[in-house]
Amino acid sequence: MIIAVSGGIGSGKTRVCREFAQYLHAKSVSADGICKDLLAPGAAGYRELQLLYGNRFFLDNDRLDRGLLRRELFSDSVLRKQLDGILHPMVREEIAGVSEAAVRENKILIVEVPLLFEKGWQGDYDLTLLVYTDPDTCVQRIQTRDLVTEKEARQAVAVQMDINQKKKLADIIIDNSGSFQDTCRQLRKVKDELLKNKQKNP
Repeated sequence: MIIAVSGGIGSGKTRVCREFAQYLHAKSVSADGICKDLLAPGAAGYRELQLLYGNRFFLDNDRLDRGLLRRELFSDSVLRKQLDGILHPMVREEIAGVSEAAVRENKILIVEVPLLFEKGWQGDYDLTLLVYTDPDTCVQRIQTRDLVTEKEARQAVAVQMDINQKKKLADIIIDNSGSFQDTCRQLRKVKDELLKNKQKNP
């Protein structure tokens, strides 16, 4: 079974994904992690970015200035679309390879895909799980994590699909607005249902 975990920026989906994978004794992979690898020096995404933008986003040691790139992506929709066009096909292909291996081995794979619904990739997965929290908490988390202003954080939230639209598309919804203990309770309930169904339909 291949399960996608998604949610808006700052929703806490990475922590939820990690916890859920532990509950299910499943392997997990992150679309953002794959993007990071693709932008490592010499990697395919890194080379494409240099070809398109020269040294605009690179430091003197040829390493990517991730802080600058992140800030530019918050405010520049053209840049965001161009970078997505470079990286997303590579990411999807990489995830497909890992998923095929999991299916062959009859394993559960948890895939964290932040823009799952924005990109219309939900059909790639057997089950989709959406993590959400209130917008103000998302903004605070983004500011703390990425060291950006409140305005930049709200820009990052605003460019994503409305959470109510995502809720209509997701198979399972996890409310991460309260304590993490409450979030874990919801995850354990989902885990129990999944394992029960797996036993009925091995």
